[in-house]
Amino acid sequence: MGDGVVKGAGAQALLVATLGLAALAAGCGGDAEQAATSAPTTRTATTPTVAAPATTPAAAANGPIPRALRSAESDAEDTIDLALAGKRARVVAKAEALRAVADGPAAAVLRSAGVSAAEIADFRARSRAVARLAPHADLVEVALASNRAFALMPGFFAHYDSPTPPAVTSLDHLDFEAKLQARAGHVAEIHSAVAQLERTWSALRPDVVGAGGKRVAARFDAHVARMGRLAARGGQAAASEAQRGLDLVDELEGVYDH
Repeated sequence: MGDGVVKGAGAQALLVATLGLAALAAGCGGDAEQAATSAPTTRTATTPTVAAPATTPAAAANGPIPRALRSAESDAEDTIDLALAGKRARVVAKAEALRAVADGPAAAVLRSAGVSAAEIADFRARSRAVARLAPHADLVEVALASNRAFALMPGFFAHYDSPTPPAVTSLDHLDFEAKLQARAGHVAEIHSAVAQLERTWSALRPDVVGAGGKRVAARFDAHVARMGRLAARGGQAAASEAQRGLDLVDELEGVYDH
C-alpha cells in the first residue's frame, strides 16, 4: 500500500485476523476495553491469523462493506501514515475520528451484521486506546496501536459481500506490522509478523493465481522471501521491504477489482 491509501477487502475469505484476546474469549466488553487501554505500549504483539470459511449466504445478505467500516479502515491506516510522518496534531485528529466511528456508526453496522458484542467491544477498546495514546505517546507506538485496531478489519469484512478476500487486508496489516516493528527496533515482533505473513500468503496465493494474478503473485513470493531473510536483521532494510509489500497489496487488490 502507498501511504494513506484505503484498502479494499471482503467476504471471500482464506485467512482473516482473529479477535482472540482473553477478554474477547470471556465475552465481556468492559474487560476487553480495560485490556486494550491498560496494556503496555513498549511492545505491541501482532494479531494472529487463522483460517476462515468461504463466502456465506449471511455475508451476501449483509450486502457490500458499509461506509462506516471503510471509514474506520481509512482512519486506522491514515493514523499510521501520519504518525510515521511525524504529524502529531493530525494524528490526534485522525485517532479521534477512528474512536468516534468505532463507538458510533461502525458499532451499529457490525451489530446489524451479527458481529458479537464482545468483538465490537474489543474494536472500540482498541480504537479508544489509539485516541488515548495519540497526544503524548511515541508516534511509532501510536501507529502500532492503530494497526491493532486495523487488524480486526478482515474479520469484520468477512461478514459482508465483496470480491476481494479479507486475507488481502490481512497481508496489509502484517506488512504494516513488520514495518512498524522494524522502525521500533523490535526484532522478535518482526519475526512474528513475517511468520504470519508467510502463512497468510501461502493460503491466499492459489486464489490470487486463479483470479489472474500470476505475475503479481510471483512478485509477492519474492517479497515474502526477502522479508524472511531480513527479519533477523530488522532496521531500515526490513522496513523498506515491508513498504514494498504494502505497495504490492495494491496490485493484489487490482486482481479482484475487475
